Amino acid sequence: MRMTPLVWISFGLVSLTVSVILAGDSLVDLVPNQERQILEFRQSLSESLAVQYSALAERNQIEIVKFAMGELAKRNREILSLALLKKDGSVLAQIGEHTQVWVQPPGEESTLNFFQVPIFAGEQPWGVLQIAFRQADESWLHWFLTDPWVRFLGFVSGVGFLGYLFFMKRTLRQLDPSRVVPTRVKAALDALTQGVVMIDTQDLIVLANDAFCEAAGQPVTSLIGSDLGALTWKTAASSAHQTGEYPWTRAIMAKQPQDNVFLLLDSPESDLRKFIVNVVPIMDDGSTVRGALVSFHDVTELDRANSRLKEANNELESSRGQILKKNQELETMNANLSVEINQRKKAETEKERLYQELMQASRQAGMADVASSVLHNAGNVLNSINVSTDTLLKTVKKPGVEDVCRIASMFHEHQDNLCQFLTADQKGRQIPAYLSLVAESLSGNHQTIQNELDALMKQVDHLKQVITVPTDVTRVGNVLESALAEELMEQALFIAMPELEQYRIEVIREYRPVPRIMTDRHQVLQILVNVITNARNAMVEYPGRAHQLSLRVGMVQDRHRSVRFEVADTGCGIAAENIPRLFAQGFTTRKAGRGLGLHSAAISAKSLGGSIQAHSEGEGHGATFTLDLPPTLAEAVA
Repeated sequence: MRMTPLVWISFGLVSLTVSVILAGDSLVDLVPNQERQILEFRQSLSESLAVQYSALAERNQIEIVKFAMGELAKRNREILSLALLKKDGSVLAQIGEHTQVWVQPPGEESTLNFFQVPIFAGEQPWGVLQIAFRQADESWLHWFLTDPWVRFLGFVSGVGFLGYLFFMKRTLRQLDPSRVVPTRVKAALDALTQGVVMIDTQDLIVLANDAFCEAAGQPVTSLIGSDLGALTWKTAASSAHQTGEYPWTRAIMAKQPQDNVFLLLDSPESDLRKFIVNVVPIMDDGSTVRGALVSFHDVTELDRANSRLKEANNELESSRGQILKKNQELETMNANLSVEINQRKKAETEKERLYQELMQASRQAGMADVASSVLHNAGNVLNSINVSTDTLLKTVKKPGVEDVCRIASMFHEHQDNLCQFLTADQKGRQIPAYLSLVAESLSGNHQTIQNELDALMKQVDHLKQVITVPTDVTRVGNVLESALAEELMEQALFIAMPELEQYRIEVIREYRPVPRIMTDRHQVLQILVNVITNARNAMVEYPGRAHQLSLRVGMVQDRHRSVRFEVADTGCGIAAENIPRLFAQGFTTRKAGRGLGLHSAAISAKSLGGSIQAHSEGEGHGATFTLDLPPTLAEAVA
């Protein structure tokens, strides 16, 4: 924090006062010495006790001496021990552990804590009285806070500083040169936009208006009485002031005005500012210079504007040369423009021809893409149809019809004695029971054939949709129909994996309740069949472990509350760098794959207003495919 001159003056006066007090104490011993007083008191006490105890000892009143010593030690807590010794060193009386406490002073002279007083019988030494006092056990801080001399100096410093501060403030207020200036004159100076300063012959500031205080970044109280040249002035390059003197100093010395002198002021509160300085000396009637009036005209912004103007002018000159050069280049380019126009026309014609060829190639590529997708999806359905057909053939070839024909032949042979044949003949008695078994077998085969035919009809219908939907390019939107999410997942599982026992894959179903939804049934089946087929292939190609296929159906509380289908496998997994490219056309990680199934599934999911995503912890950790569809409920549509 910046201290004002008034504080510095008060601090200096306090320092001077304390120095005088310390010098007086050192020279004429003004302040009593506490340690010396304690020493004198203990010496007087020791001599008095020595006289009393020696008189009692001469009368052999040793008990009285001991009693007196004990009472004295109780009343005076500063005494550690006392001892009265004879000349030969024998102890007549003592109080406390004197032998452990006593420390013999050097030269047998008493110290502040250990006093010994010799006792004489006539002029011959008789004995000695030894007194050990407690040593003062106090810290330096405690001594500093409790010592009277320190507290006296602290009181003088604090009260003196406040007194000097108050006194000097009132004194400087009466001696303030600015008080001589009338208020109206000061207000007029403050109204000026340029800085005005009045100085004395020593270059000390007597008066400064608000404009100068703002430019200098200091209050008027700090500037009054300070040297004007002490500010951080710098000489402008155009002023060339060779003498090293400031213009106000030259004006006072030469008694001549100084005009249009450029100076720079580097203030920590603002940027470097440029001033035009004019100085007029102030003289009395006897032509004696009493000071000077200095005006500072701030031309910082004007100087900056001139600099920017010069830079702009230089840029214009530079731009003029560049414009001339560009004109020459334009003339050259104009000469070549007609040639380029003819070449461009030819290029446009060639471009149109190439565009037509590109459009034809694009149509063919799109047709090939659609054909590949149709063949891929149709192959998945045909695989399931082949399995169903094989099941039907095996069921039809099972024994049952031939046995019935054989029994009918036996009935024909024994039609004359049919009752006896059925009751007496061994083969005839077995026919009723066997017919019951054949009936059960034929009933089971009929149910199997019926189920397979139903499934085959659904698969043929799905195959028809796979083939016909891509060719209907004029269709707008999808054909929506009511469906159950669980049935869609089960039908897709049946199409993709018709014989679960063949693959030795455990299927885990986690179906949560989902209302009937309105969706394009065949496109959802196409997506799920592709995903389950990929999961089956990933597990079949990764042997050596028991595989599980987890199928999940449920509602997801996301932004749209979607219907979610999840297919998770324990197969070979997907590398992290392959997941972003997984749904791209032609990308596959299988040697026998063509990269069409997942690409077709992504397109179908987008057309349904949903999305499909894949997640895997890495190779060997399986993969999870998630299909989210918008929750268009059948009840809401109805």
